[in-house]
Amino acid sequence: MMGRGPKGLASFSFTFLAVHLSMQTAEAPTRVVYLFGAGASHACVQHVGSSHGTLMKHLVSLLSDEVSDLVKDHYQDHRSLRFLANDLITDSVDIEQIITFLDQSPSALHRDFAERLRDTFEAVLRQRFEEIELEIGDPPDALYYALIDMHHVPRFTEQLGGFLTLNYDSLLEHAIERYGRLHVDFCVKVEGTASEGTPIQVVKLHGSFAWEDRWPIATSASGTLWIPPGIQKAKDRYPFNMLWGGARELLECDVLRVVGCSLSANDWDLISLLFTAQYTRSDGRRFHIEIIDTPRQALALQRRFPYLGVQSVLEHAVIGPQLLAELLGNEPRTFDSLADEERRFVLELAEAEPNWFLRWLRLKAEVTYRDLGSISTDNGAFERVMTAA
Repeated sequence: MMGRGPKGLASFSFTFLAVHLSMQTAEAPTRVVYLFGAGASHACVQHVGSSHGTLMKHLVSLLSDEVSDLVKDHYQDHRSLRFLANDLITDSVDIEQIITFLDQSPSALHRDFAERLRDTFEAVLRQRFEEIELEIGDPPDALYYALIDMHHVPRFTEQLGGFLTLNYDSLLEHAIERYGRLHVDFCVKVEGTASEGTPIQVVKLHGSFAWEDRWPIATSASGTLWIPPGIQKAKDRYPFNMLWGGARELLECDVLRVVGCSLSANDWDLISLLFTAQYTRSDGRRFHIEIIDTPRQALALQRRFPYLGVQSVLEHAVIGPQLLAELLGNEPRTFDSLADEERRFVLELAEAEPNWFLRWLRLKAEVTYRDLGSISTDNGAFERVMTAA
């Protein structure tokens, strides 16, 4: 790993969307949009050392207990549902698929069970985030905060276009609001949110646990306005029709960075959106999709969706060579230059990385410091990522 630099000169005020930079340089900055899945918030939770996980595999035990109680309370006389419940909550079963199958069943009993499963999933996920906040003391938003700070580095060559997120939690919004001089623009009216400072677009494609289902939408600690788990996302009503339309506009970018989102079969509507955005741009250009996750995951996506132009973290033009240098202990090289045996070796090494969101931020900090000589900002969060042990 390259040497870590000093604090540098005091940072100066910097317009968040890099308007001044684009006026001073002949080449416009790269416009970047981020897409966050459940793995991004889980990475934030990992970073603060919480003993609780937020991915489905971490919720299996709690879900199993809740579903068992659900069946005992409401479906004890229905043998088929008892059998289904016994098989339902395991590491290998996809609850979103099960809910979809139940929803499409001609049986009113199955459809009722699907609705109760959604409520159970919501309660379990809410409970888990409450447990984490009680354990940590504050919302674990540090990685989101450092990412926002990165886009405040003077002379940084990337322009933040905004965020797309599939997450129901509010960690990203919390990071933006506590940063200062910024406020969240949800692309729909949400009462009770700040409106001062530079707006940052956050499109919550599946809704939020912090929104109350009313008109106009309002923030609420106990509200839920969401697209519940299921393969087919019901997005034809307000505000989701507006949010998905806003997502399409936001994807007029140069780079889409996907953090902690597997783009699985359950994300079919999202994959369709990415495909449409790639091939219907008014300027005829396609954006790059950079996967901030294990390289094996990115390579699997390349095979599954060759038309999306997905890149693994090892193939990123800026940080890929730096990452390869750290993994192999030699000079920076491109992934394409590796022999087959070296590629297999690198992929095995990369699998050991526990937090790709954090690793990627540190790599960005290192190459940015190398190129600019300083990554100091008023808040200093991005620099702390690089200098932390």
